[in-house]
Formats: sequence, C-alpha cells, structure tokens
Amino acid sequence: MNFRPPYWYHDNIKFNQEQLKQLESEIKLLGSAQRSSAEKDSESNTHLTTYFLPEKERPEKIFNKTYHTIVEDITKKIGIYHRIAYTYTYWSQLYEKGMAHKAHHHALVSAISWVHFINVPKQKCFRFTDTVGNTLVPKEQKNGDLICFPSWLWHEVLPNEEAGNTRIVVAGNITINHYD
Repeated sequence: MNFRPPYWYHDNIKFNQEQLKQLESEIKLLGSAQRSSAEKDSESNTHLTTYFLPEKERPEKIFNKTYHTIVEDITKKIGIYHRIAYTYTYWSQLYEKGMAHKAHHHALVSAISWVHFINVPKQKCFRFTDTVGNTLVPKEQKNGDLICFPSWLWHEVLPNEEAGNTRIVVAGNITINHYD
C-alpha cells in the first residue's frame, strides 16, 4: 500500500523581504522572552510559535488582508464558500537549526488546515505521517508555496538541519461553523 494522504497545492504567494525580516525579528524577540521565563526541558528544541498569543498581539497580523483573501479563495476553490459560515485563525512558526515540531493534527479544532512556506531552507522539513510510521514529504515546500489538507491529517516538522537558514511558516485552520 502506498501512503498518499490527501492534500492540495493552493498557490505560491510571496511577501516582500522587509515584511519578512520584521516578522522574523518579532518572533525571535517573543521567543527569547519565552525562553528566559520558561524552564529548560526536553522540548527545548521545539519551534517558536505565536499560536498562544492573543491574535491582536501576533506579529503576522500585518498580513491580515492577504490571509483573509487566501482563506476566501481556498473555500471558493473547493466549492464550499457559498454553503458555509466559517472562521479561521493563523499563526507563525520559526525554526532555527535543530528545531522541530512533533507529529500532531488539528482535527478537534477545524476542518481544513494549511501551511504557507514563507521563508524556508532547501531542506524539506514538513511531512505528513500516520500512526504506523508511513510518511510523505510534499514537493511543494519552496518560498511562497501554500498547501492545504484535512485537519485530521497527521503532520510533523523534522529538525531544521541548515545552519544559518531560519525556517518561517504561517500555519492556519479553517473552522466550519455552519453548513447550509
């Protein structure tokens, strides 16, 4: 059996370098504050994320209009836009050398998930997995690529092994609140 999890390529959407540098700087600043106040533990090689911040405090809010349009376009392209009421959220993640994100899914909070590869090294760190060890590395992991997948699909991020190449992604969830 071949492991072929359902996912789809949405588009390649790039941001300007000035905005990317600002986003990276703000995430690193937030990360250094988190690290100094948190205890050192076995999870210290995990990524930095803005997921737990209130949405109004997240540095990626500079892309609000763009992500509003992207989410609307995603729901239109899969043919559900005119039949549902939905909400969405998104957050940024930063991975320096050695940082990873263990296998997880978003099934309890949403229907559709997505990852936007904002500024990534050549190494393809993102992959889909299952509970018995099968994996699939999507080829679409260049700067600007955005892929979507069902929220129940397990996925993970392997350690970023490229020194000096910080990996930045924006991940998101679309929650269907009403279906007509």
